[in-house]
Amino acid sequence: MNTFAQKRTKIFFEDFVECFYSKKTTESISIHNSPNENKITELSPLTEPHCWYKFAISESKKGWLKIENIIVGPSCGKNDIGKYKGKWIKAKNLKINIGHSGETKVHCLKDKTDKGFAESGYRFYSEPTTNSEIKFCIEGYVESELIDMKGTWAKLEIKHNGNLYIGWLPRKYQCAYPWTTCPVYD
Repeated sequence: MNTFAQKRTKIFFEDFVECFYSKKTTESISIHNSPNENKITELSPLTEPHCWYKFAISESKKGWLKIENIIVGPSCGKNDIGKYKGKWIKAKNLKINIGHSGETKVHCLKDKTDKGFAESGYRFYSEPTTNSEIKFCIEGYVESELIDMKGTWAKLEIKHNGNLYIGWLPRKYQCAYPWTTCPVYD
């Protein structure tokens, strides 16, 4: 009888913004040594239905995101891409899911000083701090696009019912998985 031990890959990076590459996109992901520099390589879109790229992002600079880690999930055999740590990608087609099942509603609160998660949804802020104004609230489930980050806060763009919403969301409400919702981190 043969016994194999698999090396466990770290899949959660709580100290970084995590996102995934949209499966709806057929473009390759261009990786660069630094922002606006020539690309060094491309990652091809994954064709297997249950495989996807998940990124941990450590920094952002004028529409560019610095890679802390890339994982091919859930276990698609291409996790040898750690050599791209410290390289850069454009903030384009990178997604973060928010919320849980149910009808999606986007609205503002009457009290713009109410903080964090409440039974009625997730708060999005004007700046990456809970001391800033609450711009809007999401109920239900929505996919958003990562456009910027600061620390563990994600600046997200959400298109819903023909409207565009942009706001900052704390790390504990961000979900970097295309096929499920995530627990709230504390």
